[in-house]
Amino acid sequence: MFGALKKAFGAGAKEIKADYSQNKDYLEAVCAASALVAYADGELEDSERSKAIRTITQHPKLGEMYRADVIESTVDAMFKRAKDASGRQLLARELDDIKGREGSMAEDVYLVALDVAMADGTLEPEEEVVLKKLATRLGVDLSKFEF
Repeated sequence: MFGALKKAFGAGAKEIKADYSQNKDYLEAVCAASALVAYADGELEDSERSKAIRTITQHPKLGEMYRADVIESTVDAMFKRAKDASGRQLLARELDDIKGREGSMAEDVYLVALDVAMADGTLEPEEEVVLKKLATRLGVDLSKFEF
């Protein structure tokens, strides 16, 4: 009986993991949001890129689903797009790929972006504006994080 329960719960966990990682939408969205907030003031600081890679790699879900080299290459690709207006719009569209999905994906994306914004210890007004836009686009209720 316990074997059957373990098998049933194990299968459910695999299905959840498959939903999150069946493609790179989740990783691309979190990297896109990180890039948008990192370039909010018009330039990228080394601390922001490093914070994005470290936070995503150490994230309980993302770090388990994606290899470190895949995370780093995706961060680099998304950060390159953030240098101009057309690239930033493409990044914003990456967020739409996870909007409305079950689970905490959208919240995770927002919170990683917040961590990147705080990489230098200060939340700049430009970063705050981008974070509010991210929350709106992702449908994240910011009142959940008032603690």
